[in-house]
Amino acid sequence: MTSRTPPRRRRKHVLVAAAVTVGVLSCLWVLWFLTLRVFSSEGALPPKSRIPEMPAGASVVDEGKECASGGCWWQLTLAPAAGQTPEELAREMGLTEEQSLPPTLFDPASVYVGADPREGKLIIHVGYQ
Repeated sequence: MTSRTPPRRRRKHVLVAAAVTVGVLSCLWVLWFLTLRVFSSEGALPPKSRIPEMPAGASVVDEGKECASGGCWWQLTLAPAAGQTPEELAREMGLTEEQSLPPTLFDPASVYVGADPREGKLIIHVGYQ
């Protein structure tokens, strides 16, 4: 007769390993979050994945990192699609007012996103708060 102990023991080991892995990953995420909150320098930039998606027809004219006494941020200059104003582009992207985006799983800090129509273009700013 075969004993059922080995499969149970194996299942227990797998569950313990999974729990330890989730625990370690959770601790690393919290450490990352605290590091961004407490020790982040003014030069910290959010990942480019936090930059809003650009609608079809619009194009990026310029992209770069800007810094001042309040920190650093991504700055993109967008040219609207033909026949579209910068204000309409901002409305389409949901950027008529400055927004505060909540933390995400892969970026545990709040991000601000703002847009300014200027000289026929839309200037987008994305940085940590």
